Amino acid sequence: MKPINNFLIFIFLILTFSSCGDDFLSLSSKDTVTESAFFITQEDAYSALAGVYATLQNEATFTNVRNAADIEWAITGDLYEMDRSANRIELHSLRFPASNTILRDIYQNSYLGISRANVVVDKISKSPISQETKDQIIGQALFIRGLYYYNLVHFFGGVPLITTPLSASDDLQLPRNSADEVWDQVEKDMIDASSLLPIKWDNDIDKGRVTKTSAWGFLVKAFLWREKWDDAIIYSEKIVSSGQHSLIETGFRDIFREENENNAEMVFSTQFSTLQGEQNNLVARTAPRGAPSKYTGPAAWSNFVPNRHWVNAMEKNTDNTIKDDRYSVILGPTEIHPENGYQLPAVPPAGMTKTGYIVTKYWFMPPIQNSGINAPILRYSEVLLNYAEALNEKGKSDDAMRLVNQVRIRAKLEPKSVNLSKELVLDAIFEERRFEFIWEPTGGFNDLNRRGRFIEFIKKNRPDFQELGIDAKPWLHTKPILFPIPTEAWTKNRALVQNPHYTF
Repeated sequence: MKPINNFLIFIFLILTFSSCGDDFLSLSSKDTVTESAFFITQEDAYSALAGVYATLQNEATFTNVRNAADIEWAITGDLYEMDRSANRIELHSLRFPASNTILRDIYQNSYLGISRANVVVDKISKSPISQETKDQIIGQALFIRGLYYYNLVHFFGGVPLITTPLSASDDLQLPRNSADEVWDQVEKDMIDASSLLPIKWDNDIDKGRVTKTSAWGFLVKAFLWREKWDDAIIYSEKIVSSGQHSLIETGFRDIFREENENNAEMVFSTQFSTLQGEQNNLVARTAPRGAPSKYTGPAAWSNFVPNRHWVNAMEKNTDNTIKDDRYSVILGPTEIHPENGYQLPAVPPAGMTKTGYIVTKYWFMPPIQNSGINAPILRYSEVLLNYAEALNEKGKSDDAMRLVNQVRIRAKLEPKSVNLSKELVLDAIFEERRFEFIWEPTGGFNDLNRRGRFIEFIKKNRPDFQELGIDAKPWLHTKPILFPIPTEAWTKNRALVQNPHYTF
């Protein structure tokens, strides 16, 4: 994908927003679009679109892996968060106060992306550039807007639905739309985006941009939330039959290598590069704290580490060694990093890892603090498992298990019987998600929550379940579980109503 021209993005933001606070968390008249914003050239248009893509790189969003790890995996207990900061402990202990800064940042930065996408869709439609270029740019902006609304609605329920740029004369006290209205918009954005986007990009420089299959993939995820099983099957079949995607068969670890970025398994990922301003700190987040810098680079924090019970749940050989190839992105006591040769101590210091294990999914060579490795958002293995879930709900459990077995075989596991009950097939799908997507923004809490399986899961799998006080937390007994609307959003917009069982 083309590197983002930060200077042109800066000019774009100066033209379109009178401050950096272009979000609807702190909405005020200063955060609205000026009438002078107008994209004359193709370069203007692509620079504006780059500003939309740039929001995906923000670590405060769910499209980067830091907050995704907290919400998707530390809440389930499969990852242990080493920082132990108050805002993260609030989430892991399932307290969810409206003042939580992680939830605030996800809400705020989602609207940041939405606001930029709205500007692009509105202004580029009036631009004199070619219709083909307009369609491709608008399609990408619609997808990103739909992605952010997808995140907002499954985290918070109904939220203010804004699809055009706001002006200073608009009423900024905006009530929440219903969840169904937001889901309808997600579906519309993804369908409209897919009609405008190419099935693939012809130029290597454009690889990593949104495609039809990206939009279809998130459309399927929306359909699963709404239990539209037939529609989920139709669009899953579109992705599979497109011929654009396949599982990487050379080894699970190979999926995430920087030299393999935008491979056939990646349906969509957040793009990074080693250029200044285009990097991420995934190496620092994953590499073990206290290890020599020749292995980790100038910083290593081991922010999230896999809990022992997650490792112990992986399928094993008769000699008790782990057979699941997905363990190739984990490092345990005395084990040696396959690329850089670092050996984890037999008894790792508590400051390095509380559990004895390290995730190496994003830690490769060279050991640099600011990495260009991409962050996966939607992989083909998830497409197959989502497809399987929809088929299973329509009574095609044998076909569903054949899809599950594709994922298992790639992980060097034996295929399971295709003659299982509907309930056992669903269990098998969730088991594969648990090991396939550790420290990715999918497969953990939100899928469990979607199917009402979260409390059952943590009761079975979190060793500290009895300490969580589930019965005294009524917000955990709604279907689905929703997070509170952030307090800071309400202080700026008093038209917002809080979710049940929470206060501002």
